[in-house]
Formats: sequence, C-alpha cells, structure tokens
Amino acid sequence: MRSRSHKRNLNGTWALGLPIVGMLLACPPSSTSPPPTSNLPTVAEIPAGSGQHGHAFDAVPTTPIIPGAPSFDLAALGYVEREFTMSGGATVYQQSGTWASDGSWGVSVAQTDVPYTTRLLVRYPSDPAKFNGTVVFEWLNDTTGVDEDPVWAQIYSEVLAGGYAYVAVTVQAAGMADLKTWDPERYGSLGAENDGQSYDIFTQAARVVQAESATILGGLQPANLIGSGDSQSALRIVTYVNAIQPVTHAFTGFLAVGRAGPAAPIGDGLVATSPLPALIRTDNTAPMIQLNTEGDIVELLAGLARQPDNNALRTWELPGAAHIDNHEATYELANLARDIPTLPVPSCALGTPITGTGTALDGINEANNMPLYEVETAAVVALHNWIALGVSPPHSPQISTIPFLIVFDIVLRDQYGNALGGIRLPEIQVPTETYSAINVALANPQTLPTNPQDLFNLVQEVLTGLTTTGSFGDPVLRQTGLCLLSGYFLDFSTSTLDRLYANHASYVAHYTAAAQAALNAGFLTSADYEASIARAQAAPVP
Repeated sequence: MRSRSHKRNLNGTWALGLPIVGMLLACPPSSTSPPPTSNLPTVAEIPAGSGQHGHAFDAVPTTPIIPGAPSFDLAALGYVEREFTMSGGATVYQQSGTWASDGSWGVSVAQTDVPYTTRLLVRYPSDPAKFNGTVVFEWLNDTTGVDEDPVWAQIYSEVLAGGYAYVAVTVQAAGMADLKTWDPERYGSLGAENDGQSYDIFTQAARVVQAESATILGGLQPANLIGSGDSQSALRIVTYVNAIQPVTHAFTGFLAVGRAGPAAPIGDGLVATSPLPALIRTDNTAPMIQLNTEGDIVELLAGLARQPDNNALRTWELPGAAHIDNHEATYELANLARDIPTLPVPSCALGTPITGTGTALDGINEANNMPLYEVETAAVVALHNWIALGVSPPHSPQISTIPFLIVFDIVLRDQYGNALGGIRLPEIQVPTETYSAINVALANPQTLPTNPQDLFNLVQEVLTGLTTTGSFGDPVLRQTGLCLLSGYFLDFSTSTLDRLYANHASYVAHYTAAAQAALNAGFLTSADYEASIARAQAAPVP
C-alpha cells in the first residue's frame, strides 16, 4: 500500500552517516611552532566529457534514472557545473597543548608542503546579476566508501533559486582514492598522503576560489564563504572551527549538520576519543549553525555537545528526524544508481514499503520522511542573512530529553511516540505518522532485538566494523549502519486520523497554521512553506 505521506516515496538508505562514538585516533604530539599561511594551489579544469564515464562523480542527475528522483537541466536554470583539479602542498597540523571540551584548541605545524592533488566540483549562476555573493563549500563525505554530497542533496533548491555558488571539495585521502578507482582516466592524478592534510586542503580551496574566481566562478566575486559538512564531515567542521579557523580565518561562516558529541581528529580517523564532549569555542567570530536531529541525539551523543547560543553560534534541533532523511536519500540514490549501479540497496526491517515505482525498490522500506531538508535549507538562508546582512538567526528550542547513564539522552515522547520539544515543523505539530530515528537491517522482523542490550550489541557491531575499516565499505556493515541512521515512519491508523481531524479541511487548516508558525519563526523558507501547504492539500488525510 502506498504511504499516506505526502513526501517522495523512495528509500533513504543510500545516504551517509556515522554511528555513535568511540572511534579513533589519538592526536600527534604537540610542538610550539606557529602554523604558516597556506600557499595558493594551482587549478586546472577537467574537460566535461573526459574519462571513462564522461562526467564528474557527483554531477547533478540530468535524467530521472529512478522514478520520482530529481533531475536538473542546469543551463535552463541559469547554472553552470564545472570540475577542476587542485594541486599544491598542504600543511599538516598537530595538537598543541591540552584540548579541553571548551573547544579552545591550539595547533602547531607537523609538516609543510605535503603534496596532494584533489578536485573541486563547482556550480554557479551563469548570470552575474543572479549571484548573491555567497559560496557554500561542502567537505564531501566518504563514510560509505564513496565521495558523496549530502549537504548539496538537501539544499540544492535554495542554492539554485537563491543565486548561491557551490563548491564540493574532495578533502580526504579516501575520497581521492575512490575517485581514482572509479575513473582512472579522469581522476588518475588525485591523491594525498593522509588526512592530516585535509584541514589545509579545505582552507586552500576557499582561498583559491577567492583568488582565482575569474577562472573558477566565471568571474563572479565571492563575498561570503560558508564551510559546511554533514555527519563525519560535520565532525571535521567542528575541529576546523575550533583549531584551524583561528589560524586561517578562511571562512566567514559554517554549517555543521548531524554532528556527534565529540569531534574529528586532527589527522587520520573518524572520531577523536577525546575530548568528549567537544563544544564550539565561544570566541569564534564566524557565524555558525549546527543542526542536529533526534537521531543525532540518540545515536551520536550530540546532546552531550549542547551549549548556550552566543553571538556567533546557533544550535538547532529537529525532533522526529533521523540522521538521514528521505529527501537526501532520494537524490543520492539517483546518483549512485547512475555511477555505481551494482551497489546494492540496503534493506531495512521496519517501516513503510516503497510502492509503485515498478523497480526493485518496491517492497524496500522507506527512510524517515521528517523533512530535515527544509530546516537545513532555512539554516543556509539564515547563515547568508547573518553574514551578509547582520540579521541574527532564531534560537531553537531543545528536543526534550532526560539523561541516562551520564552520556546518553532519552527522548521524551507524546502519546503517538513522537518526540517533544525542538523545532516544531507541521509534520510533527499536526501529525499523521509516527517517526523513528532508528531502524535495523535484519531480514526477518520477528527476530528484531527485544531489549536495549540487543540493540546496543547491534550498534557495537557497527562500531567494530568502522574502527577496523574506517567506512561502510563492507556490504553487511554498510547495510547495518545505514539502516540504523535512516530510521522509518509509520502511518497513523484511520481511526486515529478521524479522531484528530474532523475532515480534510480541518487537517489542512491545522497544518497551515503550524507551517505559518515555523515560517514566522525562521525555520521554514517561503518556498518550502508554499510547497508544504500544497502537499498537505493533496494528502489523503483523514
């Protein structure tokens, strides 16, 4: 049966993520030498049709490969997509002094001019009059074993409508190696020695885009540079803000989506074991929004990193949402179906099955469809207005939780099983579904864990694999990890809907009032407000 939901009806288990904590590595020994200014790298355009595949990995999908998935004619939308190699010598930083939870972290230089070659995937408006002056840089995520762009997957509508430029940066060594394997003709020169170089590579990407905007951005002059990352990459953004930005001042703002309680190490590894929690330093002057979901609170210990907002920090929390939402997954599913068609779709045990596509996706349970992408888009708009216009973003209520065993948070729920507190989108304020931030990858729902210890053991299995492999490269591990992070939803029964809403008009009226409240509060853009009202009007509720 097709879901009663008025979201896209596609599975969300392709997207990326990083479960819980406990992953490595220790920081190198410290020294006292001051970090130098990065050298400017060289860039060269990669011909659009070059290589075995004839297109860039992560290129926007130009045809709807999967039913219902997005596709773009960038030229018709007034945008250009180009790809460049970026080559240079990167500084490798190391910890200097004690890194405490307050985020005031010092660094010194371990190595200089360590060679690398990576790539920049760039999108910008072809008409200079459309450019709003803001460039969003995404630290691409390699957790699943491929180079993916979850931030772009969520915010592309606003980027294309609002006149932003966007630069995807393959920052880490694993991503460069993956690309080299995928298309050795196009990406054969890519490579780096280790992820100690990653922070300076990200810095150099910002600097070269500014310095050579005539080449890279078709002559557009960037005024605002937002550094962004999702999941594992969000942890790198946290470490960048705390340790590197005070040295480089390379970015004018930051967006971290789906961070965990700790941060990333200064070198190789996924998560630093210390400090826990890792707060954002209070003397940071580059405006930053960190957006966490209910899934990040319960799976990634993001609740430990809660801290008061200040003049340069906002922490937004979205109840009902999993670490991965259906919108992001739909986009990435389409790209992976094009670029790696042999990669299997993870099958999660709980939730609402996909129907009506006429493909192998039918019968696969959908990911959580709380629209995280709407709040992420609102965060981009809020950051732009904060940096460019000096308009401070709203403060978010926290998801209602109580502590458990010191490091864990238990989410408080209403009678329908939905989380209390946080940003109240109309989907949770005027509900038609129960949202779960967690799913499992067991083939038979009858064998699902029946107590917290079983679920803990399942999570430990994922952690062990991540600690060993560094990514979800193993198919079994990938399925287990992505299901944990994708969550699911279940429709309310007809009797519940009838009790909540006297008729369809009543439902639409309540939904519209809740959407208006979210719009007025600054957590929903005007475009998403209009789209959400249209979905509610078309939804078969009650």
